Amino acid sequence: MLIADGGGGGSMSDIVNPFSSGAMDTAVKAATAETQKLLAAAGSGGFRVSPEGVAPIKKALSDLVNDLNEKSEAIYLLNQSPQLGNHPYGHTVAAHDHKGAAQAEGSASTALEELKNLADQANQALDLAVAKYNESDNAAFDALKPKH
Repeated sequence: MLIADGGGGGSMSDIVNPFSSGAMDTAVKAATAETQKLLAAAGSGGFRVSPEGVAPIKKALSDLVNDLNEKSEAIYLLNQSPQLGNHPYGHTVAAHDHKGAAQAEGSASTALEELKNLADQANQALDLAVAKYNESDNAAFDALKPKH
């Protein structure tokens, strides 16, 4: 059931559980799009920040990646097929469950990898923003130097 078919999107399970795969997938995609905009802005010089200003953000991103790595270790069981017997139906169901839990779009494993990539892109954007800040800073100092 979609919410009000008026573009609200989502399902009732997304309202009840904001961490459902549908809600999480939507949130990760939105954050990825915004991070790509940030990366583009930093690359064009539209976003600059001092090394001191970026340090707490880079620490937060590092902490996020560390947390995601810990979560990845905790969900390793999802990356294994469940043991449902040694008969054709058990193998079929196990393969289906494994695909949904570990490989399908919106699965925990996929979401963790997407979040790690998101943090990576954010770090790249911040590095570019610092480089653009330093370029701008150096150009301003060069302009102030007396010409002979």
